Amino acid sequence: MKTILLMFALACHMAFLAPPGRAALSAEEVVARARQQLCVPAEFALGEMKVYRRDRLNRSYSFVLGRLWDAGTHTEYVRVDFQTAIDSSVHAHHRYLLKRAARTPATQWFYLPALRRVRIVPYQPDDPLLQSDYLFYDLTAIQNFGDYRYRFLDADPHTPVVEGTPREGAFPVPYERTVFHLERRGETYLVTALQGITRGIERRTRFSGFSEVTPGRYRPQTLTISGADGARTELAFRHWTFSTPAPQLVTPASLETQALTLPATAR
Repeated sequence: MKTILLMFALACHMAFLAPPGRAALSAEEVVARARQQLCVPAEFALGEMKVYRRDRLNRSYSFVLGRLWDAGTHTEYVRVDFQTAIDSSVHAHHRYLLKRAARTPATQWFYLPALRRVRIVPYQPDDPLLQSDYLFYDLTAIQNFGDYRYRFLDADPHTPVVEGTPREGAFPVPYERTVFHLERRGETYLVTALQGITRGIERRTRFSGFSEVTPGRYRPQTLTISGADGARTELAFRHWTFSTPAPQLVTPASLETQALTLPATAR
């Protein structure tokens, strides 16, 4: 009995003297892990966007999204091709391309199907995408993380809440203040909700139904943005895939000559 008690006391003493574990992550480090979660060389998504006004469906689009991340130059390319039915036989097409380097405004191109021409258009980060609650700024999700400084509102290691405020000297961003709600998955963090103040109006974004596309990489099945006066926009992602980068798909010329589709291996 004395031997057992002695061993127990020794074990407790060793535990007390054991070196402390890793230091808790800072808010900046938590956000960096959430950002790294998005940094894949190339990804594509197939889905639908529905825009509601006062709980009534106002318009809907099908879309294909492609994102390329060049880690060497820290440049993000995002292309989205939208299609909506005008009647049973006619469809309208909208194609957008954004290119953004770190902490600089994006360059934006738009394809005009009626004129069969591609135009470079002034980038306004707070402009709504196709009159939805989704902003053009929201498309460049990887680079957007670098626009803010972060601090904890709740440092819970599993479900932290982080506030972001615009960095000094950065180009004007649409959000005066952002609040990220995150969830830990293994060694990474997922953004599950985001509150942003734009022109004094709060916009709430919720990401849900995460699935593991490849080991350690998660993507949502649904993104819902709630605006003012009962307005909301819902994006449903039916399919995500990671692929080999295809830079030819994210050039202004490709907007006019080639529709964006999922890679053949993902169909």
